[in-house]
Amino acid sequence: MKKIVLTLTAAMIFSWQGISFASSSVDALIQKLEDKGILTDQDANQLKGEIASHEQDSQQATFKSMLPDWLNTMKLTGDMRLRYQYQRRDADAARDWPRNRGRYRGRLQVEDQLNDKMKVIFGIATDGGSGRSNNVTFGGNSTSNDAFGKGYIVANKVYAIYTPTSFLTLKAGKMDNPIWEPTQVLWDPNITPEGGDIEFQKKLSDYLTVFSTSGIFVLHDASPSSSLGQDPYMMFTQNGIKGNLTEKAYYKLAMIYYNIHNPSNFQLTNSLGTNTIINGYGLRYSFNDVIGGAADVGLNDPFGELLPSFVNIPQVGVMGQFTDNRAAPTTGKSWMIGGYMGNSAINGWGTWRLLSGYKVYQRDSWLDSLPDADFYSGMTDAAGYRTEFDLGLAKNVWMTVSFFDTHVYKKVSSIFTNSTGSTSTALAQNNGESLLQADLNFRF
Repeated sequence: MKKIVLTLTAAMIFSWQGISFASSSVDALIQKLEDKGILTDQDANQLKGEIASHEQDSQQATFKSMLPDWLNTMKLTGDMRLRYQYQRRDADAARDWPRNRGRYRGRLQVEDQLNDKMKVIFGIATDGGSGRSNNVTFGGNSTSNDAFGKGYIVANKVYAIYTPTSFLTLKAGKMDNPIWEPTQVLWDPNITPEGGDIEFQKKLSDYLTVFSTSGIFVLHDASPSSSLGQDPYMMFTQNGIKGNLTEKAYYKLAMIYYNIHNPSNFQLTNSLGTNTIINGYGLRYSFNDVIGGAADVGLNDPFGELLPSFVNIPQVGVMGQFTDNRAAPTTGKSWMIGGYMGNSAINGWGTWRLLSGYKVYQRDSWLDSLPDADFYSGMTDAAGYRTEFDLGLAKNVWMTVSFFDTHVYKKVSSIFTNSTGSTSTALAQNNGESLLQADLNFRF
């Protein structure tokens, strides 16, 4: 009986709330029912809590109803990173090694679901001075000699996503890189390419999902008065499968093909110029026939109850990647093999992930403006180890420690001919480079 009275009382009060009864009047009514013994102290407190929650939901619903539809679907996300970096190259005084640096990076992204098929994304970030970086070095923000110069903010992403069906997606603009790379062999993770792609993904069973990504990226815009020819651009297609082998085992496999047109027209090299160049300008080899493959195979909860309860290894796996620029028969291969263990995602205290692998870039395997900028300063013709450890410190806060032990792949000084035709004697040595990065990451 008391439960029925409580339910009817709540219904009456919610009804009065709908016609804007003052909260003091509601509190007085509950107190009166409590004084007459109809409600206990516990019932009264429960009712007050339900009314407060109902009022908050009602206010939020009213506020949302006053906003445009597109604003109600808007999502704001971002991240920030503080970094300490130590970098040393052996026997290379010409490049002022070793170096200790502090760095920061900030990124902000707005995502809006315009309708059930169309989404737009716009992102800004700190300007790292190249397409491969959003890092700003402490003390390096000013073009003059002023202390504490202000860093620049740039457009990091501007693209639209159209999903006509559940298995088909079209993207266009300055976008997140849609190419899957388990080991970051060819692409720096900070690059946001410009162009468009078509993505297909269809789950056939728990054991098999097929996927395909094909598109075109523009590498440089030609000046109308240029005599160098057409714009350099890249066409690609990646096709693969993924799924579960057993209840614990999973896999992902893919093949990719790249066709890069006119890469020599605008000297698409980094400042070190590690691709082979002839006559002081054009690239010796083309990049119109680059093929590759990638694989990731692992186990969830691999040890079950074999380990002590305080030891938790949620996942282990191995990964590998290989590419071959068939236009460069002796200097066109790159590859990496490695492994990982820990959580699949870092989110909250105690979650962790350890990754390590060995990577090789032959000097003409890939355009030298695109690889990981932290691996031997972003050059091709390099080899070495990369190890990374992530540890969650709190919700949306984690630390990352990365170490790179790299060196020139082959000691051949002539390969370091830069875009002006001269040879860098400092880089012609088989110098090893050590790079340590300690990051504190924040996500919101």
